[in-house]
Amino acid sequence: MVRSAPRHRRDRWSQARTSVTTTDLDRARELLRALGYTAHHPRLSGPARRFVLDLTSFELAGTGAGLGPVGIDRIHYGGLLRVGYEPDEDSVVIGQLVSGAYEIDDGRSTRRLAAGDAFLLAPGHDHRIRSSDKSVRLVRIALTTLGRVAADVTGVAPGGLRFHGAEPVSPVLAGHWGATLRRVAAQVLLGPDGLTEHVLVRAQAIHELSLAALAAFPNTAQDLLADPHRTGPAALRRAMALLDAHAHEPVSMEDIAERAGVGVRALQAAFRRHRDQTPTAYLRQVRLSHAHRDLLAADPADGATVAAVAARWGFGHPGRFAVAYRAVYGFPPGHTLHR
Repeated sequence: MVRSAPRHRRDRWSQARTSVTTTDLDRARELLRALGYTAHHPRLSGPARRFVLDLTSFELAGTGAGLGPVGIDRIHYGGLLRVGYEPDEDSVVIGQLVSGAYEIDDGRSTRRLAAGDAFLLAPGHDHRIRSSDKSVRLVRIALTTLGRVAADVTGVAPGGLRFHGAEPVSPVLAGHWGATLRRVAAQVLLGPDGLTEHVLVRAQAIHELSLAALAAFPNTAQDLLADPHRTGPAALRRAMALLDAHAHEPVSMEDIAERAGVGVRALQAAFRRHRDQTPTAYLRQVRLSHAHRDLLAADPADGATVAAVAARWGFGHPGRFAVAYRAVYGFPPGHTLHR
């Protein structure tokens, strides 16, 4: 039985909306496959009378520049279910459990989620899901969209983006993903009429979701950032290794250049050519990364402060440190310290 007919609306803001409730399992399959969950195979493992699907879906149109479209869904499944699901080749699904019981086996590991936990369903894996009265927020986004954003930010080849796991790399970044999703969803749903008609607004929303996903889940773009010595001439790699090793000390670029076996101008030219930054900017990036790790490990109860951690790594102006930190990590340093 379908308790309420689906309501579809595509309005002038380049957004499609769907809202439907059904107690018919076959109808539920059709609705979810129509949204793009094509290899989605739910089976009841409890009483049929308990089954219900309550679905609200928003489709944000693409920008015409390789970004999007993106789907944002709120799905409630009542009853006990077993679901087999494998995302399409270019489809990534990122979710957050709102309530209920949810267990995912992707062939590599089995994970039982608690409310608030984030997860990723990537192509190439057959996911076996067991759930009981679960509500989830899901984002459907193309791997090519994520690859384009990753290429712009990290330099990874657009077709070279791959995700290594379904679990976030840290609770902080999982929380950042959830906060980004809530902010974008609120903008899309509650913003002024006509807001998402503007292509720049849609591009910003899709870009924010992509950056948060790339930061939250392990992938090849993160690998590239974690191992910056894989590209460039040998002298550049030596200089970067020296800057990494001596980031906690006062550093002279003349000394670094001499120990790397080149002149200062040649070192600056190599950084500009191969990394599109100066040696000083790279050193600041390394120190910011160290400050981030220290904030993750610090305990405010022991008297740790953002200003003290910033000063330890050469950032004497807390306000400028906060601006630089937010630009890289997407949230203020105090959020990391008091997580």
